Amino acid sequence: MIDKAGRIRRIHNHIHSQNKVYPTLANGVQIAAAAGLWAPSAGFTEIIPVDTITSDFAIHHINVEAASDADTYEIVLYAGETEIGRVRITFIDIANSQTLPSIPFMAEVVPANTQIQAKIATKAGGSETIDLSLAYHLH
Repeated sequence: MIDKAGRIRRIHNHIHSQNKVYPTLANGVQIAAAAGLWAPSAGFTEIIPVDTITSDFAIHHINVEAASDADTYEIVLYAGETEIGRVRITFIDIANSQTLPSIPFMAEVVPANTQIQAKIATKAGGSETIDLSLAYHLH
């Protein structure tokens, strides 16, 4: 249980901490869907390696940097192998898209040094891919 001062500090950090992105100064991580309708990726794809972020942190956006096809994608994030949240996004016309979105994401604060992994599934069930990075801040 966090005491009152700890709760106030956590709220303050939540509002005022600098935004960060991972990976930084590098391309996003590519994740491939399985071939079946709404079939999640066969294995996990590591987004943030263990021991990379050495303070507690909160993920607030999933930045979509590329998508292989117009489809509906469900993106699931995991702390280690424990699901921490999922979002869904639909791309109608990838070829004519000027920008790809940053998807709001809400989850519990993630403990320091935790590995973040992902899986995706798609409505069409092809082997589509999506490249992403994560926006987060420290607590």
